[in-house]
Amino acid sequence: MKQLVFFCSVLVILLLASCSGKNSAEYKALQAEKDSLELANAKTAAEMDEVLSLLNEVEDNFQSIKSAENYLQVQSSTSGDMPPSTRERIQSDMQLITETLKKNKDKISELEKKLNNSSIQSKQLQNTLENLRNQLSEKTMALVNMQEELALRDQKIEELSGAVAVLSTDVQGLRAENNVQQETIKQQATELSTVYYCFGTSKELKAQKILTDGQLGTDFNRDYFIRIKDSKKLQEVPVYAKKAKLISKHPEDSYETIKDNTGNIVYKITDTKNFWSLTKYLVIQVN
Repeated sequence: MKQLVFFCSVLVILLLASCSGKNSAEYKALQAEKDSLELANAKTAAEMDEVLSLLNEVEDNFQSIKSAENYLQVQSSTSGDMPPSTRERIQSDMQLITETLKKNKDKISELEKKLNNSSIQSKQLQNTLENLRNQLSEKTMALVNMQEELALRDQKIEELSGAVAVLSTDVQGLRAENNVQQETIKQQATELSTVYYCFGTSKELKAQKILTDGQLGTDFNRDYFIRIKDSKKLQEVPVYAKKAKLISKHPEDSYETIKDNTGNIVYKITDTKNFWSLTKYLVIQVN
């Protein structure tokens, strides 16, 4: 979209230059807009490069421990005593996996911060980040489980037990954090989709401080409104009166006024998103 706007700006600049010269106010204004778009595009491209670089590092780290994971999996499911060489290999592989998972945990946190602080708005990148968190949790728990199975064979790796325990705690923390985030997202989604409406006579609306000098007041009684959690479910608003007018502001092309079989007015919302774009409160005055 920015590229399209940029192209159009350049085209208009050329046209203005040919008509009124490069010293015209119109030319200078569009030139400034073009420069601004160039800077925005360059910033977004740089941010995207940093994010993709971190994603590649995390994926490469996960790939680098596959061989060690497979070896530990085989050993944890094998019975009998282990020779010293096997014990050393297990210790080395557990060290590698532990350090790699710790690196990825830090990089995933860094990646999350970069996405939150950047101008990049990508649902796909957010999904990728969530998948990486899940992958980190799964691999950490797999390491904990393998350590427990190896412990049954009297294999003790004391120097790594602390690091594994920290990672295990991190998994629980990540799960709790994820639950909190999901609940927050759910609450935010509910708040964004919640709308309110009311109708009443001029006297009734004034009594609730909803109507002030013919305009929508600011310090009104919100308990007087009917609350709708999902704005999409509010398609029609009957007011049970022959005459009515909107006090709140809503785009005219987002609704229409019809009458029911008794001749009373009904407000029919034809474009939900557009209708609630200016305010979440619908106020109707009836006569």
